[in-house]
This record gives sequence, structure tokens and C-alpha cells, in this order.
Amino acid sequence: MTWKRRIKAVLLCAAACLWTLPACAQTPLYTYVNPMVGVGNDNQGDTVPGPALPSGSIHPSPETLTGSNAGYDPAAPISGFGQLHTQGSGGVTTYGTFLVSPQVGAPVFDEAAHLSEKSGEQAAADLYAVTLDRYQTRVEVTPSHYAAIYRVSFPQTDQAQLVFDITRKIKGLVASDQADVTLYPAEGKIIGHVKAKGYWNPALVDIWFCAKVDQKPKAWGVFKGGETLAGATSGATPADQRLGAWWSFDAQGGKPVLMKIAVSFTSAEKAEALLDHDIPGWDFDGVRQAAQAAWNTSLSQIEISGVSEADLKRFYTALYHTAIQPRDRSLDQADADLGTPHWDDYYTLWDTYRTEFPLMSLIRPHDYAGNIASIVHAFDRFGAFDTAFIAGRNYHVGQGGDEVDNVIGEGLIRGVPGVNWADAYRVTHFNAFQRRSPRYLSQLYFAVGDKSPEPDNQRARSGSSTIGFALNDFYAGKLAQVAGHTNEATVLASRSQMWRNVWDAKAESDGYTGFILPKQADGTFQDIDPKLGWDGKTYNNVGFYEGTAWIYSYDMLHDIPGMVTAMGGRKMFIRRLQHALSSGLIDITNEPSFSTPWLFSNVGRPDLSAYWANEIFKKFPADAYPGDEDNGAMSSHYVFNRIGLFPKLGTDLFYLHGPHQPRTEIHLENGKTFTLIAHNAGPDHIYIQTATLNGRPLNAPWIAQAEIMKGGTLELTLGSQPGRWAMKP
Repeated sequence: MTWKRRIKAVLLCAAACLWTLPACAQTPLYTYVNPMVGVGNDNQGDTVPGPALPSGSIHPSPETLTGSNAGYDPAAPISGFGQLHTQGSGGVTTYGTFLVSPQVGAPVFDEAAHLSEKSGEQAAADLYAVTLDRYQTRVEVTPSHYAAIYRVSFPQTDQAQLVFDITRKIKGLVASDQADVTLYPAEGKIIGHVKAKGYWNPALVDIWFCAKVDQKPKAWGVFKGGETLAGATSGATPADQRLGAWWSFDAQGGKPVLMKIAVSFTSAEKAEALLDHDIPGWDFDGVRQAAQAAWNTSLSQIEISGVSEADLKRFYTALYHTAIQPRDRSLDQADADLGTPHWDDYYTLWDTYRTEFPLMSLIRPHDYAGNIASIVHAFDRFGAFDTAFIAGRNYHVGQGGDEVDNVIGEGLIRGVPGVNWADAYRVTHFNAFQRRSPRYLSQLYFAVGDKSPEPDNQRARSGSSTIGFALNDFYAGKLAQVAGHTNEATVLASRSQMWRNVWDAKAESDGYTGFILPKQADGTFQDIDPKLGWDGKTYNNVGFYEGTAWIYSYDMLHDIPGMVTAMGGRKMFIRRLQHALSSGLIDITNEPSFSTPWLFSNVGRPDLSAYWANEIFKKFPADAYPGDEDNGAMSSHYVFNRIGLFPKLGTDLFYLHGPHQPRTEIHLENGKTFTLIAHNAGPDHIYIQTATLNGRPLNAPWIAQAEIMKGGTLELTLGSQPGRWAMKP
């Protein structure tokens, strides 16, 4: 499908949605989105206040000099508007690239010197708008997929300025190995380029932009290092030197200045082509209406009803956040690669394989298939595909193992259509037999002090990485089987049990024995308290990434029966897990423990899963997330919890628990609808009493994805006290 046909299809689908969905007919779903939810820091979500399209390449948003990795502190003055951002990622800052600063008076390049207080801030799925009080200037921006258009309403002045900062990143830092800029005054066009450095991914990255204005500038110039070069039309700087430019306008007529801008990771020519492709004219309102239509279509994939407007806002904001990243940059490639999907900005697969990709498999399987095709294409280009593919460059982070195997394998198990699985197996085969740690390949565990491909090796740890590799092998084995490599499938299935090599049956804590513990190169276990681990600030030389022995001892999700046996059997497992959760030994809002509360369902106690699912649900406030949003990981966790499903990784199943609304409709890409009806739904009615699927009794605490994809109706009767449904004595 061509891009123009795709846009037309989006608009037609959105129009159909307005007529067919009751909630959509009353209130367009995009109006429920509040991008300010989670804006702030990593204790709130670290989300981006500016607008973007679903999986959009560009993401314009306001910038401040203080705040989070998303570049914005709601309490701080605004310095301008960056064109690229990442949502909910911790660690090193990335993007905030190509700052545009509207000003009045002589143009000022120093970011700290042109800060402005704000008023009238408006953040929505289709628009960000704010008044820069210092300049009495109203700025509005709305996005297309690769470009954005700004409407800047200056006061009556003959000194209206648009200042461009080429070399900065989040928080105003210089992040340039080299930069250049060229102005074309007769055309009202500016093209800039930076070879960016110091991003989350440490690779040098070339990024270009092309911007055009609808009014002829009356003056211009270049900021180069510490010089201000009025009238200059080009400039370049070496590493660590700042570069910028400006346009001056006569705004005494009161007409807003329109500026449209596109960003490319391929070339200046591609940036201009994407700009002309996405926004050929100057119709700000038309671009905004197309954004509204795109979000109505995306958000209509799941419809909830029977709840308050506040609940609708919280849900659709979370669903909006699930669709921001990864980013589809399929048109931003060399011409020879056009036609091949190109998805980008994975921060990181360690975060997103648990909930983000399972949700994608359910409501956007076409995009899931596109991600896998993109992974295979990048693998062929670079010789590997790593867990943090950012700005078109690999970065092997080493948080757990090779999580790309989990993304591909989970897609296989969940039946994502349109994937060449034999082709995808080449990626998992390479990881399984060449990329794994040498010690893991020979001795089948990752030892304390072993190195991963990550340059600083901060994250790879014996306890978490060994079981991470075992899970990778489980998924790689599934790919080997479907690709016809039965011997390799057998080897990988055996290796997937090697989590047992870091299971210390004698380790004890709080009266319970048997834990995953880091192992030394000489085969002895690291002598640590199972409650000791990464504390959120330092790594403490302990063999777990973002966790402890208590947390990671519940993370062998591909071998739950083996895990239950290792802990002493079903009854002991239930008692121990209850203790772990009630004592705060499990961080249920961080990725390694996302699935832990649902483990009760595997041992016949779905009532306890329902209880703890509800406890997690309470940790999501109306205006924030309970930690880093992590590029869709936390928001998709909320979506699943809200609708009463949760992915059972390593299977095609979803756990069932009490939904938080009486009716949920999942509108599938195949044209069918799966409806969840929750009788007696309410804040205290969290326990399933009975369940029927298309009128037939359902007595298991989960449902197969294949059943959901057929369409139909799941009816649940809920109660305030546990019943006997799906329970074992």
C-alpha cells in the first residue's frame, strides 16, 4: 500500500469509527488523551508532552533546561521546541534535537538567555500549544508522520525571530561531533545536519532536518561557536562546538508565521522529500485533522464503556502511550531499501517484550510483523540486531540477554501472521550459537565478572543474565523447530533449563530455601543476602540487574512447573509467593516482576492473582505512572490490567482476572470483535465467579489468543469475595 493510500485508508477508517462505535460517535476518542500524564521524571513516567502520530517518526515537544530525559520540566521556563524525543527511558539523555526557539527582539542563541515563562498550555494527542509570556507569542504545533507544522503568532513587531539550535540535546547539552547548516533566503528554507554523539546509544548518528517558512524572511544569520554572523547563509563546526541559525520576520501585519519541518536519519535530500511528501502545503488545520483521524483509528482498537470520564481519560491516555514507540521509519531509508519495513527506537527490548509486544500482537499484528521484518533487514545490514536499536544504530545493552529472541519467539507462539519464520530464525540462530557469552556456551551459565558485548558492562549480571539466556534459548528453540532444524531445537530446549545452574538450593531467606544466585567463575555461588541487589542508584557489585534473588527467582517464565518444584511444590510455592508480595520483596511495577503476581493462576489460585493484579492497578495514579513508562511497557501493563487480560509469556495464552469496567470491545485487524462482558464490575468486585466463552463454560484461568482472534464474547461474573472458579484444592 502506498503512503497516500495508507493515509486515505486511515481517514476512511476513522470516519467509519465515528459512525459505528457508540463512544466514538459521542466523543472522539483522541479527546480523552492527556499527554501530560506521566510528564515529569522517572518517578512519574517520563513521558513526552508534545504530540506524535501512532508510531510516528517525528515527535515535536517543548524543551526546558531542567527535568527528565523527555526534556521537559512542567515547572520550568521553556527554551524552545525539539523535534525528536524518547518516551519514558532512563539513563543517558537522547534527542531534544533541532531546537526551534521563537523570539522577539534581537535573536539570542544562548539557551539559558532566552528562556520564557509560559501560560495557556494545551497538550493533546493532536496538538501542543503554549504562550511564551516573555515574547507574548503563541506557539502551536501539530504532527504528521515524518514532519510537523508550527503556527507561531507573534505580537506586532518587526523583530520576530525563529532561532534554530543544530547541536544541542536534552537539557541544553552540546551533543555534536560535527555540524553544518545552510539557509536559502529566497526559498525560505533551511537545512541542517548534526553528527550527534553522547546519546543513550553511544554510536555517532547523522541526523538532518529541512524546514520551510511561509513568509519571506527579512534577515538571517548563523551562530558559529561564539560568533554571531549576520547575513551568513552557511556554517559548520567541529566536535563540541555549537552551531545555529536564525530567520527574522516583520510580524506587524499580525499574520502568524507557519513553519514546517521534517527530520531524516538518511540525508538532507530525504528530509526535504519527507517534508514535501507529508505536508505539501500550509494547511495547519488540515494536518491537525489528519492527526485526529489517525488517533481515532488507533484508539478505537479497544473500546471500554460503562465507566467515568476520568477512567476513559486514564485508559485512552495509556493506550495512546502504547502506540508511540517503536517508531515506523520505513520511508526514511535509502531508496534501495524502500519497501522494506524499518522500525526504530527500541529503549529497550528488555522492557517491552513482556507487555508492549504482546499487546501489539493482539491489536496491531501487522505492525508486529513489520517489526520482525525490520529486525531481519537490520540483521542483514549490520550482522546483528541488538536489544537497543536506536536512531538506526545497534547497542547491545546486556540487561538480561538477547531479548530480540524473545520478541521474535513470542510473535511466533502468538501466531503473528505475515512473517517468514525461517528467515527470522537466522537472527535467533546467530544469537544462540554465536552471540551468547562464551562461558554460557561452554559451561551454560554467565559468571560474576563475565563480559557482555556492552562497552561498559554495567548491566550484564550472573543471576539475571543466566536466566535471561535460558529464556532466549527457549524462544530460539521454537524458531529452530518451525524452521526445520530439529537437532538445534533439541539442544536449545535443553539449554533453556540451564537456569538451574544458578539455582542455589541451600540459599535461605526469611525461612525459605532455594534461590537464583550469582555464580563465580570457579563454580561457587556469590555469598550474598537474597534481598540484596541493584538499589536503583548503584550496582553494588551484585549479580542482578534491577532486582534481587527474591525477584529473579520468579522469572523463569518458560519453565513454571520446574520453578514450582524447585521451591518445594505447589503449597510451598503459594505460601512463599504470598510472603514475597505481602512483604514488599517483589517490585511489581518493574519489568522483571511484571508477570509475578499472575503466577498464582498456574497453581490453581487465580483469586490471589486477581487480588495482586488489583493491588498493582491501584499503583497507577490518575496523572502519572509508578515509574519509568519505558516506551510502552508500563502503559501496556496498565491496559492489560484494566481490561482483565495479562500475557502468559512463552505461550499463546492470556491470564484472566477481573476487568475494571463492565464492557470491553477489542476490534481486531481481521475485522472481528472480541467482547469482554464483566457482570457486577466495580472497584471491589475483582474476583471471577464464573466464565463463559461464546456461551460455553470456561474453567481455566486463561484464554488462548487464537480464541480471541476468532472474535466472540467472554462473559465473566465478578464478586467481592473469592469463589471456586478455576481453583484447585
